[in-house]
Amino acid sequence: MIFCETGGSDSAAYDALAVFLSQLRAHELPVVVAGKSMPEDLSAAHQFDLSSFISNANPQASDSLLILQAEELSQVKANEIRNFAKCGSLQCMAMGHFQTRQSEITISSRIAHAVNQEPVLFSPPEIAGLPYTGVPIFAAPVAHMPRSKPTVGLFFPDLEKPNAREAIRALALSSRFTIEIITTGAEKQKWIDVDGYNVPVWHLGELLPRALAARFDAAVLFAKPSTWPRFQMLVANLTLAGAALIDATMDRLWQQSRPEMIAGPVQISDLADWLTKSILPNLDEIKDTVTSSSLAAYFKLPDILAGLREPPLSQKPARKAVKPPVLFIPTNGVGLGHAKRCSLIADAMRDAATPQFGAFPSCIGMLTASGFDTVPLVSRTQKQASHKNDIVNLARLSAAAKEAKITVFDGGYVFDSVMRAAADHGRRSVWVRRGLWQASQNNQVALDRQKTFSRIVVPSEAFDELNAPARYDENLVQVGPIVQQTLQDTKEKATLRKQLEDNLGLHGKHLVVTMLGGGVAADRRAQVNTVCAHLEGRSDVMHVLVVWPTATTDPGWFQYQNTRVVQSVHASVLVQMADLFVSAIGYNSFHEALYGKVPTIFVPQMASFMDDQRARGKAAADREVAIMLEPWELLTLTKKIDECLDGQSDVLRENLRGLNLPEPGIGAAAQSILEIAQ
Repeated sequence: MIFCETGGSDSAAYDALAVFLSQLRAHELPVVVAGKSMPEDLSAAHQFDLSSFISNANPQASDSLLILQAEELSQVKANEIRNFAKCGSLQCMAMGHFQTRQSEITISSRIAHAVNQEPVLFSPPEIAGLPYTGVPIFAAPVAHMPRSKPTVGLFFPDLEKPNAREAIRALALSSRFTIEIITTGAEKQKWIDVDGYNVPVWHLGELLPRALAARFDAAVLFAKPSTWPRFQMLVANLTLAGAALIDATMDRLWQQSRPEMIAGPVQISDLADWLTKSILPNLDEIKDTVTSSSLAAYFKLPDILAGLREPPLSQKPARKAVKPPVLFIPTNGVGLGHAKRCSLIADAMRDAATPQFGAFPSCIGMLTASGFDTVPLVSRTQKQASHKNDIVNLARLSAAAKEAKITVFDGGYVFDSVMRAAADHGRRSVWVRRGLWQASQNNQVALDRQKTFSRIVVPSEAFDELNAPARYDENLVQVGPIVQQTLQDTKEKATLRKQLEDNLGLHGKHLVVTMLGGGVAADRRAQVNTVCAHLEGRSDVMHVLVVWPTATTDPGWFQYQNTRVVQSVHASVLVQMADLFVSAIGYNSFHEALYGKVPTIFVPQMASFMDDQRARGKAAADREVAIMLEPWELLTLTKKIDECLDGQSDVLRENLRGLNLPEPGIGAAAQSILEIAQ
């Protein structure tokens, strides 16, 4: 392994280290960073950047050490390296800007004392047209992201200039290309506060340069050359990828020293016509010119670093052609509903792809039972900052996604781990995003991070008024409801019902299934106890209380003779056999009840972060195909249960049979994802 360290101690030093590691890893160098060397006050963004490089291994004699910005190495940090390098003599290369011979001697002496060997000192060469940083600036291979039309990046436009915002909004309307803005974090927030999310905006620290460069066919540079290594590495990657590099600075600061740069309009309002006539028709020719230019040669990986590659142990056998892996990431809270939708879609694409999952422990049993390989993710806890476990998840997802052709996310909140794994290596990605958000819901993160995804698949609701108004968006595909196929064979249902009675030791004319949700939004014990206690007095009923497999159950539920508590991943089958279903109104349970023609009493589970369950229940109740009660209507709940068991269920079932429901969208969703993967 190659352990990497920085001589600096501030945020900028670790920013440069993260970018440097990312670029080297792309060149297949086995670089890591010692977990013990990470400062406790490192920003969350840099922790995410470095997460996949951290190692707790101790160095061996065969390992080596790279020190970035070695000219800043203090004696204190040199002592830390000595304490770390306990294996004896450790080969070391120190890179930096050594202004005098004396500074070289001083740093060399410190390092030699720390690693018991004279280091190799390396001063990165200057690159004409870029300010010198002392950090090696080199390009990394960029996997081009397939696109329906070219994407143009506007790098650091001055949004305060008169009419700049209006010009960008007009530019975004072009049918010939798409645009994205890259700016600072503060400027990004200003743009969103005024203009919203119609134009995707990135701040330069959101993704590492390799992932960001993969997004663009042309880059319009409004800012002068910077000493920021992250920005210089991004320019290097864009050069290697053959993007059109356009100088839009007033003084032509890029083009003066670099002939590969194309002088472009300074005014944003002039860009649309110029790009359409001069750049877009010539992208292939521009790519050939840029990739063979002297600038591209400057951005080659330095030979001294390339020599650190480990020789292959043996010739690897040619890999057999396999179906492309597709990584599904269902998340948010317990995540069972998201995982269920993903499993249905994944099952529909088994013939064309190899579905894999990254999921929380609550979902792993269900996914494993469905035959899917699953990487366990770490749930958030109250013991530490919320982003800590997400950093672990990023490392796991990055490893799982390494071979994946595409990532598929199903959830409402796009975590940092999901965004970065979806965008890494120029990978294409899909967001399966159900609608029906509450009007008061805060969707700022979702709206901002939807720019990461190549396609958004929206499973529709069963009733038209529950679906958002149709709008044109070439990246958005609406499909029918994602719902499991129901049991239609009466004989099969009867056989399963008999098996259930024998297994549970319950017998009765009516089967009531209660599934009121995971308690994520509210404590449902009052409703559950009400149902259990009431049904205890009915000898004609057998009551099955379904909870998710990893749920905490109330001991009081086991006292009822007429109720059985079932922890199962096969709740859908139980629901389809029910004569009456008492349920929360999540997307999956709602549609399974409707499509299975199961008489249901719906009780919404509501919270600020959830979809609008009450709207679903009202839509069904208005059509007289279900009953909806508020959580506090406990006396009415017992009354409605009796009415249903004494005849109202037959009316509801007959009304359900008369519904004209949309065609399920499982196959369409799978095909839409495969189109992106292929």
